Amino acid sequence: MAVLYQLTETSKFMMSFVLVTDKNNAIVIDGGRPEDMPLLKKYVDGRHISAWILTHAHMDHISGFVDEINRNNCADFDIETIYYHFPPYDELINKTDVEDVAYFRSELNNMLPAFNAALPKFSEKTHIVYQGETLDIDDVHIDFLFSYHEGLTANLINDSSLVFKVTTPNKTVLFLGDLGPDGGDVLFRESRHLLKSDICQMAHHGHMNVGMEVYAEILPEACLWCCADWLYNEEEVPKYLQDVEKLRRMKRIRMYGTAVTRRWMELLGVKTHYVTKDGTHRIEL
Repeated sequence: MAVLYQLTETSKFMMSFVLVTDKNNAIVIDGGRPEDMPLLKKYVDGRHISAWILTHAHMDHISGFVDEINRNNCADFDIETIYYHFPPYDELINKTDVEDVAYFRSELNNMLPAFNAALPKFSEKTHIVYQGETLDIDDVHIDFLFSYHEGLTANLINDSSLVFKVTTPNKTVLFLGDLGPDGGDVLFRESRHLLKSDICQMAHHGHMNVGMEVYAEILPEACLWCCADWLYNEEEVPKYLQDVEKLRRMKRIRMYGTAVTRRWMELLGVKTHYVTKDGTHRIEL
């Protein structure tokens, strides 16, 4: 039986999962920031990491991995392959026909330069993932349902998140990364027939995320929330989302706090919620 560990946050609103297969190999998802690495090492516990999946290039998801590469070339981890698909930095950094140029460039500069600078140290272990690819590791099957789509520029890095479905003999788990409303629309149009899953990782920590129609297709029995207490109990329209004109200029108007998503889950009848504010969770798959 496979076991999924949803790691609690050592840093704020990060995302880190360790999936242990029936043959005791590990699959790591993101990992968080440098300060989250000791907890990740505890749960990897020296296992061979058959796959380390990096969902997207934001600090709260992959800066820990990049720091480990720069510190000692990830010597504390036995990694077979690193899976990712990030936007092409050099092609995009001088782009001006976007909704908000300054924000667009700040997103590109969040982690991509650091990742690209470290890439030569581990490039022989990398695999750039495309939508439609599959992966089998022991009793775990993975279908990649979404990868970087050219043209999703208003919420560039979040909307480049890898979305993938994990299938074991007993359960299915859908990981949405930090996918936002526009990326969610594309996912819904292209892959809605593949979304149904027993467990769902809530996109973008449960706020400013995919629409209700996506969750209605997933129709999960349980939800995985990477949320500190303040974020899990966030109001419908927090202060940073109250400037409607600014959001309209950025073409990011479909952005709401966690309270909206929690209400959606109530409407869908979800009874089980694993929230990182409550600690690390062990989930049998």
